[in-house]
Amino acid sequence: MLMPTFSYLSFRKQGFTLLEVLIVLFLVSIMTGIAVISLPTFTQTDSFDHESERLKAVVRMLGEEAVLQSNDYGFEINLLEAGSHFGYSFYLYDARYEEWQLLTEPPFNPRELPAEIRLFLEVEGKTLDVLEEDAPSVLILSSGEITSFDLRISHAGNRVLEKILTSDGYSDVDWAKD
Repeated sequence: MLMPTFSYLSFRKQGFTLLEVLIVLFLVSIMTGIAVISLPTFTQTDSFDHESERLKAVVRMLGEEAVLQSNDYGFEINLLEAGSHFGYSFYLYDARYEEWQLLTEPPFNPRELPAEIRLFLEVEGKTLDVLEEDAPSVLILSSGEITSFDLRISHAGNRVLEKILTSDGYSDVDWAKD
């Protein structure tokens, strides 16, 4: 008569050992910890990328609007709340009254940026003072031309996050190549 034998291999097929389960839980907890530690970096990058891409898209849209509507527009960065954070505005030139009128309808309405995002505008090679209030710093003309500018967008808490939106005056607004 044959006696049933229990071998290590047949027992092994029934499930995982406690040691294997503990090792897997340990590895999962380490991976979760790494993800949680780097989470603020992801949110900083997401907000920065969203705002910088939005600004680029809106400036491009305004350029197209200028040509289609035969209007001249302006773009200006603003220093808000005693210099604590930045924003930007778009203007329409009213030839009848010879004045710049603030655009208030979306997507061209004034925009207030998160406190950690900084804007620095250089027009035709000169850094501009944000507090000057004559005409808008960047003109977007009905002929398709735009004032030559470099707009540096940076993150106050992360020096790695920086983009430069640029235009040579004739070609489309785009990111400066490194």
